[in-house]
Amino acid sequence: MDMRDRNGMTETEFLRQYDPDRYEKPAVTVDMLIFTVNPEKDYSLELLMIERGGHPYLGKWAIPGGFVEMDESLEQAAARELKEETDLSDIYMEQLFTFGDVGRDPRMRVISVAYMALVPKDKLHPVAGDDAAKVRWFTVKMVEDGSLVLLTDEMTLTEGDIAFDHEKVIKTALQRLKNKVEYTDIAFELAGEEFTLTQLQSIYEAVLGRKLHKSNFRRSIADRVEKTGEKETKSSNRPSCLYRKKSGEWEHRF
Repeated sequence: MDMRDRNGMTETEFLRQYDPDRYEKPAVTVDMLIFTVNPEKDYSLELLMIERGGHPYLGKWAIPGGFVEMDESLEQAAARELKEETDLSDIYMEQLFTFGDVGRDPRMRVISVAYMALVPKDKLHPVAGDDAAKVRWFTVKMVEDGSLVLLTDEMTLTEGDIAFDHEKVIKTALQRLKNKVEYTDIAFELAGEEFTLTQLQSIYEAVLGRKLHKSNFRRSIADRVEKTGEKETKSSNRPSCLYRKKSGEWEHRF
């Protein structure tokens, strides 16, 4: 027996007469924070940014993203945006936070769900999307006073150079990444399948923003990595053993 509400309607009857335009609807977007580390720049932490090619914020820099389509979930929209920007799929990605300040987008009421992706640099070949004039990797970090630093060899972005509320979004992502690298194996997503212990330590240091004691670091990960049986051949120094991550997850502190 169908239950009836106070107006005597079943759910089918209610939905048939329901007016979906009764309430104003905000638009929903996904924003993608795509992080990597650059071994050619002392394993600096880098973030993919696009220069906007249209209004609003024409000429300003933003993290890539786009509107969620009606027939896709948030995760599907994030995966689509990631594929469009990097031509990659099946890489580490997690939902970061939802940003919904009323005036964050001058076009309309927009709620954005931000996602964070971690990718080894050698897998990436970013391209500019439909609303982007340029796409570029920026070295990214937060300094002691809490301000954000985004720079390349040619430019340094200031607060006025960043579109929307993306400075706030980036700071939130950096803090999440820094916290998670302390107690999960998330940093291995930036290392690739094979790595030296020195390379792995450099990745941790780039994310944490501080140097780690070599012996303490190696003790902390000793039971989480295994030798591949191969040695690095690209280095001009004495070849180092290559390692890979063991299966499973763990907690650790540095």
